[in-house]
Amino acid sequence: MLNQLRRAYGSLALKLVELLALPSKRLYVRVNTIKATREAVIGLLGKEGVIAHPDEYVPDAVYFEIEGPFALECPSSKTITVDVKTAVSLLLGANLYRPGVLKAKPFKEGELLLAVTGKGVPVACIKAVHSYSEILYKQRGLVGINVCSPYKAPRIADTEAYIKGLIYPQSAPSIITTHVLKPRAGELVIDMNASPGGKTSHIVQLTRGRSRIIAIDRNEKKVEELRTTLTKLGLFVNVIVVPADSRYVHVDFNVHNADRVLIDPPCSNLGVRPLLDYTRTLKDVTSLSSYQKQFLKAASGILKPGGVLVYSTCTLTVDENEENVVYAVEELGLTPMEPEEPPPYAEKVSYKGIVAYRFSPFTEDMPGYFIAVLTK
Repeated sequence: MLNQLRRAYGSLALKLVELLALPSKRLYVRVNTIKATREAVIGLLGKEGVIAHPDEYVPDAVYFEIEGPFALECPSSKTITVDVKTAVSLLLGANLYRPGVLKAKPFKEGELLLAVTGKGVPVACIKAVHSYSEILYKQRGLVGINVCSPYKAPRIADTEAYIKGLIYPQSAPSIITTHVLKPRAGELVIDMNASPGGKTSHIVQLTRGRSRIIAIDRNEKKVEELRTTLTKLGLFVNVIVVPADSRYVHVDFNVHNADRVLIDPPCSNLGVRPLLDYTRTLKDVTSLSSYQKQFLKAASGILKPGGVLVYSTCTLTVDENEENVVYAVEELGLTPMEPEEPPPYAEKVSYKGIVAYRFSPFTEDMPGYFIAVLTK
């Protein structure tokens, strides 16, 4: 995988790997401007002692400063293994809940436990609030309090703003993607990889519910997560949610007039920060690249002439990014275009004459991300 990064970053690849292993200095959320102004949300968070800052360039984004690194001290020989998503949360100071636990040896209430990833990387020290026997057969609930972690970030899920659906946790590049898509009232917009609903809900927000949206994801579980997000945010407006394989949307649905299409396909995630327990291989990248091309082919069939397609990923491999855009241009006949305003925090890149945008730790300490814009 290092060679994949060298294709894009040359001698900086090793430094990039080091930076990807660390969290960004900012933790972002999107303000649900249908329910509240950004200023009102910042004020509400402030009343709870949570300091939020307005982003300098993205009008509906705020961020929290992440503190650290701190020494991780945990005087315990007992470990509790957690999944990667939970490990990232614990690393930033979150408490431990039952769904994130993979395995543990018996422990007592009040004992300290060293939380580790599947590969044994320590991420936090947890004080158990229940015994092992009490949580063994439970599916939900608090397992322990985070008493020591390498970094500290606000516990957003505990805030009134989050509970009321006034904010949605989302990375800066992900928020920017929907601004690049620039949906308008009255348009037909298709989100081909819609779950968990961050970008779909943002489309509703930006058009104030006046666009027509078809939001697709591949199974009922993902679609249910999408419905939950839209409902919680109060943004389930003019959205048709469809459980389907959108690689065949041009065949299975009689749609050939989409004004805008968003593709954010499954990828190798080689841009997520902090990057813990990474297991993807070059074989995975090759397979994923072929998989992603199928979404592009389907999108070219449903996009109307003059329509806009935005392709984004949270990875940094050339095969999944620039090479797929080359395929869309050379094989599908799409035309690359530049957005009216260049995405903030991104580096403009040119590959085989095609312009796209890369986010990375080298550009304002961002996570790794890629955006390209095409038209038919």
